[in-house]
Amino acid sequence: MLRYSSSRHRQLMTESEYALQGATESPVPRESRIADTILSDSKKYREWELRHANLLLPVAEQSARKYQVLALRHADIALIHRRALFLYLQTHEVRGDLREQLFRLFHTTLDFNEAILAEHRQYMLAFSSGISTNHIIDIMRDDKSTRLVQQYETTFARYFEMKCFVATAKDSDTIKIVRSSLRDVQGHLLRLRRRMETELPSERTGNFDQQELLARSGRYEIQNYLKL
Repeated sequence: MLRYSSSRHRQLMTESEYALQGATESPVPRESRIADTILSDSKKYREWELRHANLLLPVAEQSARKYQVLALRHADIALIHRRALFLYLQTHEVRGDLREQLFRLFHTTLDFNEAILAEHRQYMLAFSSGISTNHIIDIMRDDKSTRLVQQYETTFARYFEMKCFVATAKDSDTIKIVRSSLRDVQGHLLRLRRRMETELPSERTGNFDQQELLARSGRYEIQNYLKL
């Protein structure tokens, strides 16, 4: 059994599993399928539990709400990055030689089949952890974080798409045009990240310990964190 660093760490993990259990009944097929896969397979669950516990450790180490929220945002940035390649391949239905070229680019030390398995596993774990971190942000009632995370995810997806194009395109003139736009997107992305790392939430609510007690007591209804 995994050992947690504190009672707050344990409760963060309890809420994370609560979110996954709720996601198994999500009307969004991808969410329900991934959550069910993680929870129903003991090996996958243990891997998720270990990685997610490490992800939330910086949150658990903070007692002040503002620093807990900043740590949650930092965790979400990492999860967005981990999901990026597999999400790009799915969204753009990348197949054949181009798919293999991208895997060679991001997994230089693995053969193609091993790279596919590794990337799919990373995507599953990051997606399921994202369900849980969004749920915890919801408990913290920080609308600013929700907006910033969504903006960052949208901008990073565009940035990643352009990076993949530049890495795989053949036409040098088109690459130059895309690179020029890429610099602008990268600048916007860096500004968003700086905001996520520095903009403090309002102090209108308590820290995780207080908010979690309120949520479980039924004092307010937790919003539908599955509607992303």
